Amino acid sequence: MKNIVLTQKNIANIEHHSLFFDVDFDVHAQDIYDNPKWPKEPLFYASFPSKTDSNSAPEGKEAAIFLIPLAPGLNDTNELREQYFEKIITRLEKLTAQSLKNNIIFKESFCVNDFIKDYNSYKGNAYGMANTLLQTAFLRPKLKSKKVKSLYFTGQLTVPGPGVPPALISGKLVADLIKKHR
Repeated sequence: MKNIVLTQKNIANIEHHSLFFDVDFDVHAQDIYDNPKWPKEPLFYASFPSKTDSNSAPEGKEAAIFLIPLAPGLNDTNELREQYFEKIITRLEKLTAQSLKNNIIFKESFCVNDFIKDYNSYKGNAYGMANTLLQTAFLRPKLKSKKVKSLYFTGQLTVPGPGVPPALISGKLVADLIKKHR
């Protein structure tokens, strides 16, 4: 689940990138991989781009992005999204010793149903594949098709993997492969 937020004040005691592993990692992982369900106490990642880029929020305000890793195919309702945003924002307030909820002036949510609707993603999976150890690192799909001559693949579903930098790197790797074979 992804939440994009704008607050009417700067947020203190936080860095641009922050991982919140203040609850049991193993329990959250079981809720994603072993027994898919919404985690009771989710781990989450928070990004505050306005900490390092003043153009990402108006002066005196803070831009924030919150990500909660979830299993694909979960029931996705506005009520669940709100419940889980409430969980993480309450923990953020406690961990950073400040009030934030009353300062939110914009919030947008993106979750399982949105990945299905906007990207035709199987079960609303943000990563496109099972995202298991058997589909990571060198076990990910190759950059060059074994079946179709001159067909190449780039992006987060190929080597080196998910995320913007690796997806861009896969494009460079494919460009180099094409140059080499032309």
